[in-house]
Amino acid sequence: MTASIESQPLLQVEGVTLQYKTRQHLITATYRVDFNVLQSDRFVLLGPSGCGKSTLLKSIGGYLRPTEGEIRLKGRPVLKPGPDRMMVFQEFDQLLPWKTVVQNVMFPLRKTGRAKNDADARAKAMAYIEKVNLTKFADSYPHMLSGGMKQRVAIARGMAMEPDILLMDEPFAALDALTRVRMQDELLGLWDEVKFTVIFVTHSIDEAVKIGNRILLLSPHPGQVKAELNSVPRGESGSARGVELQRNIHDMLFADEAKEDDHV
Repeated sequence: MTASIESQPLLQVEGVTLQYKTRQHLITATYRVDFNVLQSDRFVLLGPSGCGKSTLLKSIGGYLRPTEGEIRLKGRPVLKPGPDRMMVFQEFDQLLPWKTVVQNVMFPLRKTGRAKNDADARAKAMAYIEKVNLTKFADSYPHMLSGGMKQRVAIARGMAMEPDILLMDEPFAALDALTRVRMQDELLGLWDEVKFTVIFVTHSIDEAVKIGNRILLLSPHPGQVKAELNSVPRGESGSARGVELQRNIHDMLFADEAKEDDHV
């Protein structure tokens, strides 16, 4: 029986090895990584620092060609960046400082032709600014916003483009603990409303369990797939089941280090 279109992977990552050169070395960031992302997935890439998860996200974004393997979006090879994949970074300075909030969200809409004119771009921008609860700050400049508010603008800008996949590279890592929890809740609330597809990079186990419906564990450098897990249902990350999953993930991620310690 032929699988339905809905069951086909939106994104396919097959045997992807990523390498880049420094002045002295050839660095292998990931080695033969495989996974699929389905429509409306909250797919988390989880692993320790240096496992290549951010490099992998950049490759999905089209900024780095695989040394080996292939990345396909809707069956087509990813060869360059495009508006079908919008990225939200960790840094707060990803907004254009000379543009207001609404102008920042409008900018890619006009630049890529996703909006017919300025009025259309503004209407679409304001719709997503409202979704991230920043309507009152639409005419404010980035330097007038807190870190969490700047990240809301970046999320609104990405989502206003209505991409196939929103790529998020540790977007809440630089926020204080309380703001980080609030932003996680707001992201999940936004997902409930829009059901967008997101690939979310983090090195935080509890954040991965809370945000993701599926979690890919990557080993330390070079990143290889250790496991792919289903997370707990929404709202259960702090339950006994969620805590047990976090403990199991911790044990899997640090099993290799424990073995090395035993041989010291």
